[in-house]
Amino acid sequence: MSSKLANISILVLDDHRNMRLLWRGILLAFGIRTVHEADNAEDAFKQVGDKDIDAIIVDQHLDGLTGAEFVGMLRRAPDSPSQHVPVIACTADTRRSTLKLLVDSGVDEILAKPVSADQAWKKLAAVVNNRRQFVKTAFYYGPDRRRKEGGRWTGKERRRDIPDHESNSEADEMLG
Repeated sequence: MSSKLANISILVLDDHRNMRLLWRGILLAFGIRTVHEADNAEDAFKQVGDKDIDAIIVDQHLDGLTGAEFVGMLRRAPDSPSQHVPVIACTADTRRSTLKLLVDSGVDEILAKPVSADQAWKKLAAVVNNRRQFVKTAFYYGPDRRRKEGGRWTGKERRRDIPDHESNSEADEMLG
């Protein structure tokens, strides 16, 4: 799709070989020539430290750590090899609680399975071309979770928690 992507290096972290092969095929079709694979978080951390990785695609359900736990460690561990690498989470588990875990861990984008090349392209373009600023608080380190400039809330209510059962179209949009 773009020769500019030829020099991008992607790491795919998924414990299922077939899913890694699917991602490899999609990414190669986009013109990305360097696709690394890991089937566990330990190997992924090692590769992020040893190689120049431009973005990571991570499954939520892995053997050992979850994708959210991996991203949380990548973002916040003092010995993290790359706290700022863009991360796209890919999951078939689209429950609101799972999506919240992923967002709170510091992922840049979330992609629901089954994966389509069109949606993969949009998410990849978002992390490469329109990367959000990083935010650091006592409880969060990662890309700004707000999608729109300004916000719906002002004053002391600006960051109030919204129970899962309440409808919030802005939160739903951010969660994917």
